[in-house]
Formats: sequence, C-alpha cells, structure tokens
Amino acid sequence: MSFQAVRAVFEVPVINALAGLSTPVPCYVDNQAFTVPDAGQEYATITLQFGQMTSKVLTGNLERLRGSLVIECYTSKNTGPARAQEMITPVMQALNDLNSCSGYKATGAVGWVGDMTGPAFFALDDAPFYMVRLSVAVTAKYDV
Repeated sequence: MSFQAVRAVFEVPVINALAGLSTPVPCYVDNQAFTVPDAGQEYATITLQFGQMTSKVLTGNLERLRGSLVIECYTSKNTGPARAQEMITPVMQALNDLNSCSGYKATGAVGWVGDMTGPAFFALDDAPFYMVRLSVAVTAKYDV
C-alpha cells in the first residue's frame, strides 16, 4: 500500500485543472507549508483523509481504501460567485474523469470518485475571501 501513490491519483488532476485555468490558481496539499495570501490573491487547498482501509472477505481482508477529498478554492470577496464557479467546475470534471480511466499504471494506484457534495459557496466573515468547497467520497486500490 502506498498512500503517496493514492494521493497522487486524486491530487494531480485537481492541481492540473486549477493550473490550466486562464488565470492559474496555486494549489496546496496536506502538510504543505504556505502563508495565506493577501486579499485578491487566489489559491486552493486539497485535503485527503483516509477512512476504511480494508473490507472483510471469506479469505481475509481485501485492501480497498476509502476516504474523503475536500477541495476549497478561495477568490476575492464581494465580486460574486462567477470566479469561484470557474475555479471549481474544471475540478469537478477532472475528478469525474477518474471514473472513466484505468488508473495510473506508473504508480500502481487506481482511484474512483463517488458522491460529490457541493459545490457550496461561502463569503467568509473572518477573511477577505469568497470560498467554494467541494467534498468527494473516494475509493482507491494499490497494486504493485
């Protein structure tokens, strides 16, 4: 089992989707140090939490990693939801595309997305940002 390879299955498409926008958006993943930018500077965060790791079968345990992927995109406050929608839509498309591919053979990991919750939009009271959040149920398998 390689958590790094599994993380890459879900994180890389999100990072690439945000980097491919007409105005690229920097993206930060778990345990990556960064300073919250000033107002007007867009950014995104990705958090992947693992939950159930195995499923019981007749002959033992079958590895089947499950978890929750949360993407939060931050843009300027008081400019409306249009830019937040522009940021999250390609992320949703990139994650949906995972279900139609055969995985990343180079890493040995393959992943699928389940139900998506959101996008949910928030004008943050304690920060000069407008945020959009997407929560996604994920399942992965690692074969070497």
